[in-house]
Amino acid sequence: MMTRLEANDHVGFAYIGGKKPHDASPWFFYVSGLREWEAKLGWKGVDTLEFSVPHAIVEQHPTLFQKLFNDFAGRLKAEHGHGGFAFNLSAVRWEENESTEAVMVSKMAGLDAGTSTLVARHGKTGIADHIKTVGWLTAINTNMVEAVGGITSLRSELPQDWFAKYDYGNGIVIQSGPEPEIAAVELDAKPAIYVLPNQALKKIRIAKIESLHYGSQDGEPRLAGAPAERWLTRFDIPEEELLAYRAKLLKEPKLTAETTLPDAL
Repeated sequence: MMTRLEANDHVGFAYIGGKKPHDASPWFFYVSGLREWEAKLGWKGVDTLEFSVPHAIVEQHPTLFQKLFNDFAGRLKAEHGHGGFAFNLSAVRWEENESTEAVMVSKMAGLDAGTSTLVARHGKTGIADHIKTVGWLTAINTNMVEAVGGITSLRSELPQDWFAKYDYGNGIVIQSGPEPEIAAVELDAKPAIYVLPNQALKKIRIAKIESLHYGSQDGEPRLAGAPAERWLTRFDIPEEELLAYRAKLLKEPKLTAETTLPDAL
């Protein structure tokens, strides 16, 4: 399909696992890209790839998602990316269901939020060379690695018993813990396994985001404006609490050989 496209054609393919086109499915694969004229105009957005599998698959095959994520990052020479829990919406009824996502992420800090294409077009926020957030898996390019102090600093800030690092060619992928965390707000909205990488990579996170959702139609909740900013900073802590979170990490599950790819740095 890609070979039949011209340079200025729209690039946007979505594959889902539902029976009907409007179904929301845990099986999801989506690519979107800039047209040539947009790139020539100097748009600072990025092309995106988004994919997901059911959580049961991750439980049955503890390294499958990491391998897929690393392989995609390497093949695409990715600038950055993240992976973990997400609340999948209908690919063709995304906007109508954003309010549901807004409610869910207010209850579970470990959920990703926002459509990749909307965030990717926020060129003036610096999304091309800044990450949106951290996740169970977080990919950062070589320039970003250097910007946060290099691999030696990351090894110090993110101990290998809990954090694996994989080389994907254009940068590294950081795995935080043996499996993704949902971070239920009523139990623990700031697990150390996400707080520590958020703190270590804060310098390369976008400083501000206009919105993660489209605008509200009738006052329903959306992640735009202040709610989007609160989501962006949900794992932030005061610098003086950093030692307490390092101590808290000791109580969180460690990586195992069964949950880690064999080529960790």
